[in-house]
Amino acid sequence: MANADSPDPNTDLVPVPNADEEVDPVAPAPEPKLPTRKDASLKQFLSKMDDYAPIIPDAVTNYYLTKAGLPPPPQTDERLARLLALATQKFVADIAADAYQYSRIRSSNSSNANNPMGNLGAAAGFPVPGQPTTAPGSKEQQGRGGPLGIQRPGYGGGGQGGSQNRTVLTMEDLGMAVGEYGVNVKRGEFYR
Repeated sequence: MANADSPDPNTDLVPVPNADEEVDPVAPAPEPKLPTRKDASLKQFLSKMDDYAPIIPDAVTNYYLTKAGLPPPPQTDERLARLLALATQKFVADIAADAYQYSRIRSSNSSNANNPMGNLGAAAGFPVPGQPTTAPGSKEQQGRGGPLGIQRPGYGGGGQGGSQNRTVLTMEDLGMAVGEYGVNVKRGEFYR
């Protein structure tokens, strides 16, 4: 049984217009919003993104987007896939650049620790390992291809030398670089 005082949801929520108020059947149109600078730059960026393909192929991007739960490529906007590929490319490039900087810092610290005088010995006239001790035009120097074990231009890799200008990225460098982004790549205790 319904109580006469109980509210009826169908009649109580509808406002009753007064006789002296006019009801406008059409709501006023909102003022057209002018595109802001942010919107214009986003549109320009998205239009330029079609011209430049990211390094990560679209097939790889689509595979990982599908694996992450987005719909397959015909249903996913191509611009979204390209935008995510571009963001991934920048993320990987930033990590590689940071790891390279950590490697350079590590190598400069280790070279300074091993040889506190640096290359001052060469300036004082002492021979530097890997460089010929005779004059360049002498008979002993003619006919020699250069010291063994040092990488020579045009002869491929190999040899023990040539590592003077070679940068080696280690897991320590990579771990420090991705640590800035909150990623931990340290091995667990059970691997030690």
